[in-house]
Amino acid sequence: MSLFYHTVLWDLDGTVFESGEGILQTARETMAHFGWPEPEPERLRRFVGPPSHESYERIAGMPHEMAQRAGHWHRARYLAGNWRMSRFFPGIPELLRDLRQEGAKLAVASTKPRPAMEAMMDAFSLWDTFDFFACANPDGTGGEKPALIRRALDALGEHDNSRAVMIGDTRYDAAGARDTAVPFIGVLYGYGTREDMEEQGARVFAADAGELRRLLIG
Repeated sequence: MSLFYHTVLWDLDGTVFESGEGILQTARETMAHFGWPEPEPERLRRFVGPPSHESYERIAGMPHEMAQRAGHWHRARYLAGNWRMSRFFPGIPELLRDLRQEGAKLAVASTKPRPAMEAMMDAFSLWDTFDFFACANPDGTGGEKPALIRRALDALGEHDNSRAVMIGDTRYDAAGARDTAVPFIGVLYGYGTREDMEEQGARVFAADAGELRRLLIG
C-alpha cells in the first residue's frame, strides 16, 4: 500500500463522529432555555459544524448578544453530557488505524471547543491516533477553519500543501481548504451537502469510508 497524501487533516463532527444527535439535542434545549423558536428541521441540521454562537445568530436569527450567551450555554450543556450521544461513522476507526500504520501524519482541525474535543478523545481513546489537535478555544473563539488548518500544518512541519489533504463534510471545511490551498475531500455521509461544498470549490467526494480509503491509500 502507499499513501496519496502524507498529512491528513480531519474535521470531527460529521466526518469522524456521527455527533449530530447530541449537537441538535443541545440546540433544541438551548433555544427552549432562551424562549426562542426552533428552526425547521432542515435549518436546524445546519447547526452541526459551525461554532455554536454563529449558528444561533446566522441560522436561528438571534440578536448578536443573545447568540453569544446562547453559544456559551450550548457549550456548557453539550459538555455536561450530550456529547456522549456521539459514535464513530462506520469504517473510520479502521481507516485511521491503517493510515497511521502506513506512516501518515494525522491531525484534527475542528471548530469543536477544546474541552468537548478532549472529552471525546478520552472516551474514544484517540489521543495516540492523532499527532496534533487544532480546535476552538473553550469559549468557542479561534475556530476559523483556515487558521486551524494552518496551525495543524505548521505543527506537523508540512510545508508542501500538495502532500496534505483536508477531510470534512461542510462548506466551512471546503472553504478552509480552498483558502489555504490544501486539497480537499468532501464526505457525503455527514451533515453538509455536496452543493454547499461545491460552491466553495470542492470537486472530490466520498460517499462512505470505503470510498474515502481509496482516495487516501493506494
